[in-house]
Amino acid sequence: MPKLNKRRSLGRMHMRKRWPYQRVLSECESTSEEEITQDEDNDEFLRFTDKLEVDDIGDIFELIKDKTGLKLPTVLLYMTLRYFDIKWLECDEFFKKIGALTIKTASKWANIFLSSSFDEFISEDRGGRHVSSFYDAFPDIELSAKSYSVERCAAKAASFDAFQLAKFINEQFYILTSSKQDSNDSLIRSVQSCRLDLRRWGARFESNSQRPYFEGHERQDVVQHRTDFLQHFLPRKNLYYLISEGTKPKWQIPTVKRPVILIFHDESTFRSGEVSAKRWLYENRAPFYSKGRGRSKMLSDFITMHPCGPFFQISPAEYDKALEKYPELDDEQDVDYIERSASASILVGYDAYFDNATILTQFERFFKLLKFKTCFKSHDIEIIVDNARTHSARAYNLLDFGKGISTSCPVDQLKWVDVNGVIQSLSCYFPQGPNRGRSKGLYVIAVELKCNPSPKAKLNDLRQLLARHPAFQNISRLEQLAQKYNISVIFCPKFHCEINAIEGCWAHMK
Repeated sequence: MPKLNKRRSLGRMHMRKRWPYQRVLSECESTSEEEITQDEDNDEFLRFTDKLEVDDIGDIFELIKDKTGLKLPTVLLYMTLRYFDIKWLECDEFFKKIGALTIKTASKWANIFLSSSFDEFISEDRGGRHVSSFYDAFPDIELSAKSYSVERCAAKAASFDAFQLAKFINEQFYILTSSKQDSNDSLIRSVQSCRLDLRRWGARFESNSQRPYFEGHERQDVVQHRTDFLQHFLPRKNLYYLISEGTKPKWQIPTVKRPVILIFHDESTFRSGEVSAKRWLYENRAPFYSKGRGRSKMLSDFITMHPCGPFFQISPAEYDKALEKYPELDDEQDVDYIERSASASILVGYDAYFDNATILTQFERFFKLLKFKTCFKSHDIEIIVDNARTHSARAYNLLDFGKGISTSCPVDQLKWVDVNGVIQSLSCYFPQGPNRGRSKGLYVIAVELKCNPSPKAKLNDLRQLLARHPAFQNISRLEQLAQKYNISVIFCPKFHCEINAIEGCWAHMK
């Protein structure tokens, strides 16, 4: 009889200590036969295009291996892959990743099975599990390992994996058994088994949504946007108000006839911290104090690259002139404004929120006040804003339109700039005739835009056809509003908050 390995030998010894007068019986697990039927009327969509992870397949394989042994699932997989003409090297690589037998061994047993040597094929690994579970012999290790995994999964860093759990179990095993690990000994519990342990304890292995913000820097679309963004400013450097470097910075005033004033906008939330005076804590287990439950104030403001800055505000005399033209500036608003400015704030959870509609209202107030800022006369204005949905929401989306007459239509008319730079428009509603006042639908719009749709075209076909037309490559609501006041809005590249100067202001204030 072959010599037992160290883990099984020590495991049996501990089992005898726990139950000295009882014989440890082998645990035979079987599954009752159950007829599984599939409802043919079930319309649930099977997402075969979703990619599966090899590690997840390995977890299932490890679970099956514990029930049936290693040989049967390996041979089944080998014969299945052979049936689908998967290459030998790919099969071998796959088997290594999931912890199966080698491809040569699998081929040998498959040939034995196919040659009708059934007795030889089932001579090993017959039945289910024939040895006690590792955690049956070492329940204390299971409790420690589970606590360790819960603690590591709760950490901010996403560095914990099954290999670290396997090393922890390995250390606990040798401490508990008072034995010494040889340099050539493998881990007491494999990484695959530890992955299965984590799933059995309720852990999930899924996408890490809290990755560092800068990881999107080198995404292809972001790189292109960053390049275009920089190329807009660098060749025109002499148009802007700049600040000199050194310990005593000074304003560098542009000498061109019509300088450009850069204005930066963004929102930020200031939190007061926890409101509870006391709390229950375990010794040496105090977490970081949460800021989410405290009273919070959200600010939305503008800073200007101009000597009159940093924050925008007009004088009382200038504000009186603004009120003459725009008396609504004094109307009560859902947000709080600093007097004679567009600097806004709200109490989070009590007042409104800075959604797209609120941001547009704030920007329109700002655009109206800009006209009366005396020192901004004879200047062009460019506003840098964050590329967030609250800023970049579009006026309408192709998906919001229906196909036929009187179906969904989010806007009264479409506006776009043609290849000659001329602004074009098209009404989305019938101005006269039997359908007067009713929406045209995408089919009629496609005909009027001369896209030549097929009379039998479906809604998705029309959307694909119109997606390439300039009428549906529209700009954001904020850009449309800015055009009304002859102001340019420029979006920062995504994942580049450091480009927006007001972010540094928020950081300093916090």
